[in-house]
Amino acid sequence: MAEKTIYLVRHGRTEWNTEKRMQGQMDSPLTEEGHLHAEQSGQFLAEQGIEHIFASPLGRVQQTLDHVRRHVDAPVTVDDRLMEWHCGDWSGTLYDDLSTHWPDEWMAWEKDRYGYRPPAAENYDDMIDRCAPALEAILAAEASTIAVLSHGLLNRALALQLLGLSASEVLRVRQHNDVIFRIQVGETCSAEHFVAGEGPYPGLPMASR
Repeated sequence: MAEKTIYLVRHGRTEWNTEKRMQGQMDSPLTEEGHLHAEQSGQFLAEQGIEHIFASPLGRVQQTLDHVRRHVDAPVTVDDRLMEWHCGDWSGTLYDDLSTHWPDEWMAWEKDRYGYRPPAAENYDDMIDRCAPALEAILAAEASTIAVLSHGLLNRALALQLLGLSASEVLRVRQHNDVIFRIQVGETCSAEHFVAGEGPYPGLPMASR
């Protein structure tokens, strides 16, 4: 495999992130803080020698991309397969209301967030199957230093494939809106991350359980 450096960038904070509302493939605009996150990402990426950008088409990523393009002059490929986890009937619902409206489904999801499919939604394997061809296109690109602008769960799915993470490991990965993952791809792959432009810190940020 040709050596590449891939930056996995999450969009800036949105109104629904703030409200703790399930967003999925629906959308909400960046907050004022989210625009600051996006601008910060652009300034950081400007120093990394980015040669190609791949991006989700969803509005919150496109708003983030607008900031990044002020700082990074590189071709952009927008790919529908980089959209966020499709959360089906739960889209637009407050996180705290899920257990009230879908008590049985909520309990099943709590027990198996990797394998369970909420109503009309994807599970992790579905999301991985969807984004795997996009990752193949990213790895096949002529550029050696690439930024992928996407979403928290979708970036987890990409990291799982690049780093060979287990289901339990990928569920512990956390990517806040100001965190960027840097993955070195070659005969072996390694990861580090940046927080608000500071770092690098070793590995990916993980929840304790």
